Amino acid sequence: MTPGVEEWTGPAEAWDGFVRGAADGTVMHLHAWRDVLADAYGHRSFLLAAHDHGRLCGVLPLTLIQSPFFGRSLVSMPYMDYGGACFGKDSAAEQPLVEAATELARRHRAKLVLRCMRASHVDLPCSLDKVTMWVELGRDEDSLWRRLPSERRNRIRKAQRHGLEAAFPGPEGVHEFYTVFARNMRDLGSPVHARRLFEAMLRRLDGAARLLLICDRGRAVGAGLMLLHGGMISIPWVSSLRDAFPKCPNQLLYWEAMRFGIANGFRILDFGRSSRNTGTFESKRQWGAEPIQLHWHYLPLEAGPPGEEVERAAWAVGLWRRLPLGLVNWLGPHLRRGIAN
Repeated sequence: MTPGVEEWTGPAEAWDGFVRGAADGTVMHLHAWRDVLADAYGHRSFLLAAHDHGRLCGVLPLTLIQSPFFGRSLVSMPYMDYGGACFGKDSAAEQPLVEAATELARRHRAKLVLRCMRASHVDLPCSLDKVTMWVELGRDEDSLWRRLPSERRNRIRKAQRHGLEAAFPGPEGVHEFYTVFARNMRDLGSPVHARRLFEAMLRRLDGAARLLLICDRGRAVGAGLMLLHGGMISIPWVSSLRDAFPKCPNQLLYWEAMRFGIANGFRILDFGRSSRNTGTFESKRQWGAEPIQLHWHYLPLEAGPPGEEVERAAWAVGLWRRLPLGLVNWLGPHLRRGIAN
């Protein structure tokens, strides 16, 4: 019998219990993202659940993103590297979940984007442009240190010689994190996320989001936000100040994230997505990270692979870099909320 699908109305604990028990469950599937994205941007989310004789056997979180420039997209999950259907061993749940998502996208006249860690068994176009990069941490800090290339070890030592230190603040550290993050995004020529997004993560994700700062004599010069789930640390947002680059804050930040992972029983550090053979891809490989193929499924076919709309706006990068920081920090979140990537 094919599982039935409906919008979830049950308790968050039951949804999250299924996600944590499923081998394909990730931090991106947690129930709290519905409230995070509503708090930060006012986005509407749809939590689809598959049931077989009253038993929960699959979930699919989706969020509707609306932009005057890029139109409407129904995404699992926006701003993240993966999401899609989570069904553990109940592969029969995937087809009805995706069919329900397709109907939901049609009803809202939106492009459907499912960012999956594995190929879907349903017939959807698929973009293979993106990979995510994983480092196996092991259980021993000394062994991991010896596995790092000498160039990485030298840069970490350089940061330590300059007196840089790591801090793991609570939600009160979001101001320092955002100060570094917003300036770095302006320098990269990219609209910055709203500070509200990170505040909502720290408030709603119940310990699954943690800040990591790298400080130079008490001043934050590097900053990252870690997401913790099921033996994995994902670190999708990492920034450092350009005037601190000679002191290698990013290298120390990644090393401290690895040390934190080993000390707290995590097995994998996920460096986040890249396109193959780019500068960021090669930089992550220098840590010993291995590429894990991402499968970004989408409909309709004529909409093109996810991410192409952002590439078409690449002309704006140079202009954005020249704008005053105060202006981009005000304008950036208004633009960024509508860019699902």
